[in-house]
Amino acid sequence: MVSMSRGPRRFFAVFLALAAIVAGASGCSSSDEPSRKAGNLGTRLCILNSWTEKVFVQWTKKDTDTGTGPVVPGMQVCAEGTFAAGADVAGDLEFTPSFGSNPIPMKFEARNPLVGAPFVSVDRKTPGFSCLVSYYDVGDKRVADDGTVRLSVERLPDDQWKEFILIIEPGQPRINGPRDCVPEVYPYSA
Repeated sequence: MVSMSRGPRRFFAVFLALAAIVAGASGCSSSDEPSRKAGNLGTRLCILNSWTEKVFVQWTKKDTDTGTGPVVPGMQVCAEGTFAAGADVAGDLEFTPSFGSNPIPMKFEARNPLVGAPFVSVDRKTPGFSCLVSYYDVGDKRVADDGTVRLSVERLPDDQWKEFILIIEPGQPRINGPRDCVPEVYPYSA
């Protein structure tokens, strides 16, 4: 009878030990489960300055960020957020297209709504100028190019967040002259 009672207890002890090993290997615990679920609903946006001058970034809505202020060429800043209503991440950016010209103030936001595809908009602060406003599937890329500055937004594969990158770079010359905030849609091809 003693050996019979040891069998089920030993099996149960081995089962609990294996469950603890699997839970530890996955990095999950009951204490971080709510934040992990919330993170899956959030959005992360990175802004990469591939342009020739500094770009000024000010995050106005976010949970955390990697920096704000001037972003020198070749650098990027990122922010992530998870909000129940409105944008998950939002902010302002400003750049001067050429020496002596006026700065261009813009606003941006990214969100992952509870229903529907993730959404990003990049607009001039002047009412009526919409540069990039779109819903994105993974791999989608949208480009707005006025001949001086080129803005592109791409949805990257999901990680802990819905991942986006906004790239600011020199514009492409236009045969018919520059166009102001007219988006060009390029399908993603790997």
